[in-house]
Amino acid sequence: MPVKWRKLGPMPDVAASERVLAWKAAWESRDPDRVAALYEPDATHASARVATIRPELGRSELRGAAEIAEYARAGFARFTWLRFDLLTVTESGDRAAVEHLRHSNLDSTGPAHVLELIEWRGGAIVAVRVFHF
Repeated sequence: MPVKWRKLGPMPDVAASERVLAWKAAWESRDPDRVAALYEPDATHASARVATIRPELGRSELRGAAEIAEYARAGFARFTWLRFDLLTVTESGDRAAVEHLRHSNLDSTGPAHVLELIEWRGGAIVAVRVFHF
């Protein structure tokens, strides 16, 4: 049975590291340069949404900060507002699993349920895998 979502007001975020909060703030800013600045030059970002937003690439994985910036730019053009409510954050070393609800002007039937697996090298992202439910 599908989960029925109801519109929620702002939710308090769960505990998360500074780098997870910086990642969240960058995506919520809808600023592609701010998002791309989080990534290493050779980083990857994999999501089924890549093939939808950048079909000309013919793949679901972005390679490099420049492709990530272009993907963010194309994706953000669709949003007039965007907010992530963190549900769970599990961090171990240079990895994090971030489960969140994405609220936006595109989510009229309820927020999108998303899980992002993020890998860092120091303070920069080297890989992200995104799953939408």
